[in-house]
Amino acid sequence: MHPEHEELRQAFSGLASTDVADAGGIALPPGLVALGGQRLCGFARTTALAPGDNLGLLALAVDARPGDVLVAVGGGFGTALVGELLSLRAARRGAAGFLIDGYARDAGLLALPVFARGTQPRKPQRQDFVALDQPVALLGVEICPGDLLLADEDGIVLVPQARMKAVLAEAPAVLKQNEAQRAEIVAGKEDLTWLRAELRRRAPFPSDP
Repeated sequence: MHPEHEELRQAFSGLASTDVADAGGIALPPGLVALGGQRLCGFARTTALAPGDNLGLLALAVDARPGDVLVAVGGGFGTALVGELLSLRAARRGAAGFLIDGYARDAGLLALPVFARGTQPRKPQRQDFVALDQPVALLGVEICPGDLLLADEDGIVLVPQARMKAVLAEAPAVLKQNEAQRAEIVAGKEDLTWLRAELRRRAPFPSDP
């Protein structure tokens, strides 16, 4: 991995998905659940799979680079697309984890975080795939190879390559604003003038006489 890319990954790794979304990242719709770990951060490698087949995902796993997030779409829902052994192959190469539009298995033995639609025990074939390292649509959002992906307990956020530095530059302002609001709430000093004004435009505020 280029040193600049690793610096970007490390910087994003210290942020929550909510912070990255507030700073301009693209939040993916709900649909995947966390297995084998609650958090991943890295750069997308992508495959479009043939129905019931994970050959493309295996190809990415054995060629993974440190910090790669292996993204698989297609393959259908009749088989598990990743399990213990495939995750172990990717882990030995330094991959960050998987985002799978399908199912996983060996949930208690996965060597990396896997965000998938759930679990099912049936294994896939290894005969065919549609594409490797091409743009794919995951949960309706286009992901291109090299885009940054961060996933945690709140969900998954995408930062396209062209937006990485801009989103990262905006993040400190988001964190500062959140910390200021948190401190005001805890101290009981939150200024709700704006809220009262907005509510008064619609109906009497509860504390009004």
